[in-house]
Formats: sequence, structure tokens, C-alpha cells
Amino acid sequence: MRLPDETADLIAVGEIVKAQGVKGELKTIPLTDDLHRFGQIKRVFLQSATAGLVELKLQSYRLYKELVLLKFEGIDDLTAAINLGRGLILIPRDERPKLPAGRFYLDEIIGLDVFTVADELLGQVDQVIQTGANDVYSVRLQSRQILVPALKSVIRQVDLTAGRIIVALPEGLG
Repeated sequence: MRLPDETADLIAVGEIVKAQGVKGELKTIPLTDDLHRFGQIKRVFLQSATAGLVELKLQSYRLYKELVLLKFEGIDDLTAAINLGRGLILIPRDERPKLPAGRFYLDEIIGLDVFTVADELLGQVDQVIQTGANDVYSVRLQSRQILVPALKSVIRQVDLTAGRIIVALPEGLG
């Protein structure tokens, strides 16, 4: 199995917490908002204290309450699953599933500079707050914080290449 080089950009998509059943499945806490993305992932890297970084091929997944049960090739019984141990499930950033146009991963938004349509720098996104109704971007410039609702009427453009977001703030928000 080929492991990524030390400079590889890996992101966590889940955390294995324990073995489940006699077929080698592993209970996993998902670290993604779309649990069906596990169906698009073919290989992962398990980072554990016991095994270090190990590449695994994802054979199948299924939802179980608020968790995901993962089945990997070659992990076919309870003993093998227990021996695999706990750890983070990582994937290379460039292999994560593509999102539809206009949708972004949270880590792509955090760190972007935010400008008004008049090209005034408001600050940098330091946090994405998930409210349930819509996300809210916490934008900081030194000690000043602005909470910007992530709505189509407010977010006019997200340019990942330029590292910037253009917003039309509602009156009284600036």
C-alpha cells in the first residue's frame, strides 16, 4: 500500500471509536455533514497510535443511528477490527468528493478575506457558525467582529483562487 508523503494534505472525515459485530465493521463518528459521502470515498488513511498511518480500501458503509459503520477490505472479522484500533479516518484533500457549484467545504471558507461590494476590507473569516437555518461567517479584523449570514442575497462572490469573498451587507450590519 502506498502511503502519502509527509507533505500530503490530509483531512479528517471520521473517527473510529470501536469494532461493531462479527463481520469486521467499525463504528465511526462522522466528521462530515453529508454521511452519504462515504459512498464516494474509495481509499482512506487510518491514523492511530498503534499502527501509525495505514492506507485502507473502503469496501462499504452503512448508517447506524448518528454513526457510520465502515467495512474495509481485509478486515473481515471482529478480531481484525479490534486489532485495527481507534483512530482518525483521513483522506487526501484533493480526493474528497466534489461539491456542486456554489457550495464549499467549511475549511475552504475559513481564512478567506471578506470585502464589501465597494472593495472595503471587512476582515478574515475565522469561524463558520452552523445555525441550522443558514451558516454565519464570523469575520474578524483585529478586535472587531462582524457576523455575516451566508445567504445568496449577502454573499455575492466566493473566489477561492483569489482567497476572497465579496459581500453586500444588509443595512446596519457593517
